[in-house]
Amino acid sequence: MSIRTFFLLLLIAGLLFSCSKDQFPDEFSIQGTWIEKTENSFKVEIEFRSQNRAFLRKFADTPVDSLKYRLDKSDELLLFLPDDFPDGNRSTHKLTYSQKNDELTIAGLFPSQQNESSTVFVRK
Repeated sequence: MSIRTFFLLLLIAGLLFSCSKDQFPDEFSIQGTWIEKTENSFKVEIEFRSQNRAFLRKFADTPVDSLKYRLDKSDELLLFLPDDFPDGNRSTHKLTYSQKNDELTIAGLFPSQQNESSTVFVRK
């Protein structure tokens, strides 16, 4: 192997490892409080805590919903009422995570809102 070939392989390897790919988050990377990225005056908040606890404030005049959550498969967030966790009734939401922008996108979080199929959150 010539020195030129070695440096070319080293350069290619460096480029491959430097590319930052967004990966499905684990429980620890999403823990904390997230706030909806919107121009609305009231922003939805969701807080992921340890032990699969989540707290969701959907509307300004409603109490906070206490939920349990589980990250499943490669891109799913499962939300449960506490009594139903871990195998009972749940809602399933496609979840994408941008490590670069520190954003979570949760699809179908509010099924009553037909015009908006996903909600984008940023860390609070």
